[in-house]
Amino acid sequence: MNSLKKTLEIDIAYSVNSFIYTLRKLPILKDLFTDDIYASKHLKKGVGVIGLLLSFTRVMIMKIAYYIVLFFLATKLNSQNKINSFFHIYTIFTIIGMFINNKLLNTSKKKYFSLILFNMDPIDFFHANIIWNQFTNLFFNSICIIGLSIMYSIPLFQSLILIIFSFFVRLIGESLNIIFYKKYHYIWYSNTKLYFSIVFILLGISFLPIINIYLSFTIIRLITAISIIIGVFSLYYLFQIKDYKQIYKRLNQVTNPMDSKNEKDYLKQAMVEVKEKDKKIDAKKLVGKKGYDLFNTIFFERHKEILLRSAKKYTVTIVGIYMVLVFLVLTQKNYYINISSFLNHNLGYFVIIMYFINRGSIVTHAMFFNCDHAMLRYNFYREPKNLLGLFKKRLQTIIKVNLLPAIGIGVGNTVLLLITNNKNVYTILATLIFIILLSIFFSVHY
Repeated sequence: MNSLKKTLEIDIAYSVNSFIYTLRKLPILKDLFTDDIYASKHLKKGVGVIGLLLSFTRVMIMKIAYYIVLFFLATKLNSQNKINSFFHIYTIFTIIGMFINNKLLNTSKKKYFSLILFNMDPIDFFHANIIWNQFTNLFFNSICIIGLSIMYSIPLFQSLILIIFSFFVRLIGESLNIIFYKKYHYIWYSNTKLYFSIVFILLGISFLPIINIYLSFTIIRLITAISIIIGVFSLYYLFQIKDYKQIYKRLNQVTNPMDSKNEKDYLKQAMVEVKEKDKKIDAKKLVGKKGYDLFNTIFFERHKEILLRSAKKYTVTIVGIYMVLVFLVLTQKNYYINISSFLNHNLGYFVIIMYFINRGSIVTHAMFFNCDHAMLRYNFYREPKNLLGLFKKRLQTIIKVNLLPAIGIGVGNTVLLLITNNKNVYTILATLIFIILLSIFFSVHY
């Protein structure tokens, strides 16, 4: 508790001093405030209290907005059964948060000051962070969920289940993140392939209420019971970690702690490192290649695993999803109607889907970290004609990579249109071409 108090004092002191520094930069106020203002305890206490209130208000508004959006989505997806739809979406989004909303390994100014500059006990600091993060999330989630339960007459027991589920899932997410880091030496959500695979699949599951499929509350209770058991072990694991300071120092070797917003970019550099086995290239693939064509071929051959692995995984997943949809359409009448209506009237949603499954992001990171940032030091590489020629070669390869999942979606939509009795050749061809053109567009976009 003493460590928690000290870290909060450091955080408040930094925020207050930053605020005063900003005020002194304003033309109107710079002559009113002198350096003595930093020594004014009463003023700093006042600013600190205001800062805490503003921070509390901001977090509360964000939480309320989050729950409003979830309930709005639940109502839009299934207005006939919006409460069960909300339970379903909340459960899936909480699981998504388990993967993407981890805080213990994030770098920040507060951590840098506390651990590096002031040399606080890392174990006490780590435990204090666990307690503070869990307490604040429990507090804000409880207010929002109980508020919803009062507004929509949700039984208190069900609200408590959701609160408990959220509490333990967060512990599981934090422990999984640290286990992943210890094994692979980078935070998992900087891995674009893994990140978007998980998020995309879970988002797809969260939208199942639109076709009248959702997790029953019995299943949610079972998931909660499992999360409690795993969460207790996760908490025990977190309290057994002794090398937090070493982990944090390793993270800061690739991250500027005073500019922690760039953390993910630096971690991606470690993610796109080429493995030793991929550095060997089959000589036959280089025959007849010259200039930038040869340069580009060598680059993509060495990065083949990075570039193709996620595209293949997405394609397999997409094929599996469409096989399930085809089965449901053939066996369930309500799916037949809903899917037919969706494909004929809501095809625009595929703009969002194609954006998320496009592999241009990881390709761009690999190009920059493993090639461009070094080659751009040479004048010949910066020649407009050379850059444009290389861009064209790269774009052809990226389009081929992205066409793998795109063709899977295009063919899947075509099959669904045919079995839902849409015989309009123009619609079927336009749908297929639309998906392929979206894939090409996002390839150019990245």
